[in-house]
Amino acid sequence: MRHMSKIFLAVLLASIATCANAHLAGHDREGIAAEIAAALENYHRVFSTGTAIEMVDQIYAVPLLSVGAFGNTTAWTTQEQIVNMLASLVVNLRQQGWYRSAMPSPQICVLGRDAGFASGQFIRYREDGAEISRSGMAYIFQKKENGWRMTTFLAHDANLQLSC
Repeated sequence: MRHMSKIFLAVLLASIATCANAHLAGHDREGIAAEIAAALENYHRVFSTGTAIEMVDQIYAVPLLSVGAFGNTTAWTTQEQIVNMLASLVVNLRQQGWYRSAMPSPQICVLGRDAGFASGQFIRYREDGAEISRSGMAYIFQKKENGWRMTTFLAHDANLQLSC
């Protein structure tokens, strides 16, 4: 009898999981993808116009992880570390004539109700619209208590676009 109870419980849990995933596959998935796309758009806007503190407050999660295309990984575990990294990065970009960044045609992938990623070509521009650089990038977003936040950015080949 205990064996039958375990089988029933396993079937019940599998059915619940299947129903939850099937439900997410419908209009919820499209809504979550739209939320991630909006978070990506906000990221580019705030990164291009905001201060390092505004970026951390509106875009990034703590901790923040960077995974490089050559296998290097960096983790920033405090808000102060992320602010310092971003401030230094923006100074470096401004010295190159950087004005704004964009990902014109992102591939959005919903991983679940509270997680997903955007992948595509990431382009840095000068104020006159000339390109400074083009690279492949994926941003992993998670829905936190303060909204969608980037938890990881992952560099990849510029000609590669990650998909679900």
